[in-house]
Amino acid sequence: MIRKRLLVFLSLIVLVMCAGCAIKGEGAPSQAPVPTQKSTMKTLTIYSVDSDNMTLIPVSVKKGTQKISARYIASLVLENLNKDDIELTDVTKKGKKVYVSFSSHGEPVRNCNKTMETLILDCFSNSILDNVKGCEKVIFRCDGDRGYQSSQYSFGAEEVYASK
Repeated sequence: MIRKRLLVFLSLIVLVMCAGCAIKGEGAPSQAPVPTQKSTMKTLTIYSVDSDNMTLIPVSVKKGTQKISARYIASLVLENLNKDDIELTDVTKKGKKVYVSFSSHGEPVRNCNKTMETLILDCFSNSILDNVKGCEKVIFRCDGDRGYQSSQYSFGAEEVYASK
């Protein structure tokens, strides 16, 4: 009887010790880290508007197969702004300048307060300056060759809005 009790007691001690080791991780099987696969998706950083805070924010967007050009970057910005009232009539790079022309019938030229107009212009200019190789100046226009004219801003046909 004493032997049975001693055997049960020793078994309990061994069991408790094993359980303690497993809790500390000494007796538990090791787990190899799961390898994470790096994303091969190429992205670009453009700018958009945080309409809740009315601020400019950087946004990572998937880079398509197109060559990076002023027109392509402007189309990404336009798509990301998700505003139906903005219409680009032309985007052209000449030397170190990029000309961005908006329709005079929609935003940012018409029906846009000064804060939103500034944010929209900043989105386009900053995105183009950051991503288009060789671009040092951004010039905004309305309907092609005319200068930019809204109720808040007036720029000449060759007046630089933003530069590096």
